Amino acid sequence: MRLITFFFAVALAIGALVAPGVGPARAADDPTAILTFAPSSNGLLAPGQDLLITGTVANPSTKSIAAGSASIRLSRSAVRSRSELSNWLAPSSTSRDEALGSEVLTAATPEVPAGRTVPMQFTVPAASINFGTQSAAWGARTLAVRIMSAGSEVGQVRSSIVWNPGTGVQSTRLAFVVPLTVPQSSDGLIPSDLLAIYTADGGLLALQLDAVFNQPSIAIAIDPRILASIRILGDSAPPSARTWLRRLESVSNDTFALSYADSDLAAASQAKAPRTLAPLSFPIDTTLFPGSPSAPPSVQATATPTPGATGGSGGTTVTPLPNPASLQSFDYTLPAVAWPVSGSVVEGDLESFETGGLTTTILGSGNVSYGDLSYTPSSAALVGKHPALVSDDSLSAYLNAAVEASTPALWEKALSELSSAIAVISVERPAATRTLLATLDRSRPGSDARLVQTLKALATLPWVASASLSEADAAFGSGSAVLPTAATVTPRPEPAERISTVAALLAAETTARSFSSVLADPTRITGERRLSLLALLSNSWTGSETWATATQKYLVKSNRYVTKSVTIARSSATVFTSRNSPLPITVTNELPWPVTVYVTVRSPSNIITIDKDRVELVVEALSQAKTAVPVTSNANGPVTLTVSLSSATNVQITTPTTIDVDVQAGWETAFTAVVAVLVFGVFGFGIYRTVAKRRKSKRVSASQEPNGNGPNPGPSTS
Repeated sequence: MRLITFFFAVALAIGALVAPGVGPARAADDPTAILTFAPSSNGLLAPGQDLLITGTVANPSTKSIAAGSASIRLSRSAVRSRSELSNWLAPSSTSRDEALGSEVLTAATPEVPAGRTVPMQFTVPAASINFGTQSAAWGARTLAVRIMSAGSEVGQVRSSIVWNPGTGVQSTRLAFVVPLTVPQSSDGLIPSDLLAIYTADGGLLALQLDAVFNQPSIAIAIDPRILASIRILGDSAPPSARTWLRRLESVSNDTFALSYADSDLAAASQAKAPRTLAPLSFPIDTTLFPGSPSAPPSVQATATPTPGATGGSGGTTVTPLPNPASLQSFDYTLPAVAWPVSGSVVEGDLESFETGGLTTTILGSGNVSYGDLSYTPSSAALVGKHPALVSDDSLSAYLNAAVEASTPALWEKALSELSSAIAVISVERPAATRTLLATLDRSRPGSDARLVQTLKALATLPWVASASLSEADAAFGSGSAVLPTAATVTPRPEPAERISTVAALLAAETTARSFSSVLADPTRITGERRLSLLALLSNSWTGSETWATATQKYLVKSNRYVTKSVTIARSSATVFTSRNSPLPITVTNELPWPVTVYVTVRSPSNIITIDKDRVELVVEALSQAKTAVPVTSNANGPVTLTVSLSSATNVQITTPTTIDVDVQAGWETAFTAVVAVLVFGVFGFGIYRTVAKRRKSKRVSASQEPNGNGPNPGPSTS
């Protein structure tokens, strides 16, 4: 409003220079005001009824606004089109008196001190509201409040009323879609402590459910992450969360599932995701499900439903372990609805959604074109061959402004604009019955504090009737009396920078999924990576400055899995001195789970021949393991071998490394020869000594025998 006032002041100043006498110019240091005014009775005005206007004048400047006057102006002609109303409520520039309508009241205004907000109220007598020959014309009229002080305008605000002389028109039926979501998080599951806070009395989810509970005109779009986060805790889930879930399961509203974590469907499609993203698995702690069949605590849920059973010793009830289907299950009334962000879809996305099993898409009206259609059609549309429910962007904007209003004055202003917009639509085809759709913004969960108040106010308007989403969707059924309107997609692609980031996230997840084949149970990695990815794609991150940091952390973690968690330990240069020597390889595993890898060695020359291409190696969690690759040395010389790791599915694990080997296989022959000579010499010398000793012994023996060549022993004596 201050911006509007500024431009208005500039226009007045220029006008004073080029056309003196047209109007007074504002002084440069005159304070400006922020005006918030709206008609009472939800914008409804009948003949003989005074027009009560309430609101506030805020003075954010450091200079007081002197007492002045207020001019209330009302158009005597009905608003003819939706564009006329929107241009009035959000003008490109401010207007002078003659463009604001007929003055129906002038009233004094009090001083507004610097930095203060002063409430004001004006009553326009019924006698002053004279539409003349237009008095029988039912419909919206424009309303303006202009505040003057010291001969200058300090601000103006525009609103509208609906003049209802009793003739009336056919009511426009209105259905609503409200998301049930939580604030942004990079966690694929909501922690137990947050669930306790969200579902407690006055908590975020408790308030959201209170606002929509059993409201027939409201369809609840449920984030499956909330359901899974409660159910995966089993009996350890906070009591308030279990009570909240039972209450949600009892609603009579129309319901449908958002994508998990309310992830951005259009961004994933435009980033070329191969299919609609959904959880792959969940980490199940079996100790949280008493009586369930024993299994390791780290067991992961599978996509195969586990039937329940009763029995066991002592009649103990066996609680089946949950699985992805049971964790997210809900008895939805509309089981196949896609709800991308309004104004984010291109034509190819509809085919992508349908391939993923989502047959009906909720689109914003700015995302579709009806050709030369001169009126607002019902929400059911056939976009090419794809069924769609079109949410009216303007009505949704007015609705969001009302439910998010921080003050009663802002709420009354937003509601009067909403009621006038519906009235203008009703005038387009007074005898036609149409069902329109408005949606609440889900980028700010829990900001619908005035939803119940707004719905109650709309229920009092004669030109508004409630409808359900199922009734709108019924137009696609066989035998429907109302056929969907033919429409085409007006492309509204998401920002290129966002698509680039999402594509990088998808690529990182794909790489991590390939790497996970080193595990006996790959879902330990794939399940966690997918849940985190879906959480990062949540629409609740819209406008958050921390999204870039969160996505970078995801990319770093995914890359760490692939490049640093399982690696080949560095080794020094190796010397081979024999023809057949095993090559020792050490692998390090920094994961908390054992891995199975296959070691492959490549030789660039014939100096070394690799005898076995793939050697299996199991490395326990957080440890190292060694293996020996058999090789054959064919010649002497240096060679650099390339060592790589792969999984059982031949996916390369980490970056290949090199090992320098110096082959000196000739040393083995020389060494053997030397050893052989030494051995032969030792044995030969031993034999020689043995033979020589024997010969010497024989010679000594021979010399001592009679008649031999030795000395005579002499005569004997008696």
